[in-house]
Amino acid sequence: MRDELARLAIRWLAAGHTHADVHAHILRGLPGAGTPVHRPGGLVRYLLREVPPRALPVPPVPTPVTPRLSLRLEGARECAGDHVQPMLFRPLGDESLCPACAPPAPDEPMPVPGAEHLRVPS
Repeated sequence: MRDELARLAIRWLAAGHTHADVHAHILRGLPGAGTPVHRPGGLVRYLLREVPPRALPVPPVPTPVTPRLSLRLEGARECAGDHVQPMLFRPLGDESLCPACAPPAPDEPMPVPGAEHLRVPS
């Protein structure tokens, strides 16, 4: 009897079920409390043999999701300069340094760190 039950359980496992799935299926098939079971091996054999293992649902293939930035951060880039925390800025071209880290142009005065918000547009 034990070998037959093992073969039936292996059939369930080969169908892709886990040990917990087989255990839960057997527990669902047991009679209610107070109902005597005269041949427990026969009941388990019936549950494993006569009630076929249901096919496992095939999980859907997840579509690759590319992370989207919020509209506020669209076009922002992280500065390659030396900052304590990541610094985002909007590049005008293909620069990789924020205005505070970028070397000043020869005709431009030296920027004061932290004073970007004080700059008056011309």
